[in-house]
Amino acid sequence: MCVETTARMGGNLGDDVVVALDATCTFGVEGPFGRRQSADEPARASASLHGGGFVRAVTTEQVVAAAK
Repeated sequence: MCVETTARMGGNLGDDVVVALDATCTFGVEGPFGRRQSADEPARASASLHGGGFVRAVTTEQVVAAAK
């Protein structure tokens, strides 16, 4: 969740934010009204940052290749 918050703020400030989604992890949470979410659900929701224009979602492999 901290990665998502940081990415959103960076995007809001006009930074070019790149997130290697496969290098992040989360945990299951209990949402409103006692609804439980598995760890996979918040992770998929974070991937929507890419479609929202906040970040460029990439893989760790892509980050490593770009650094070479």
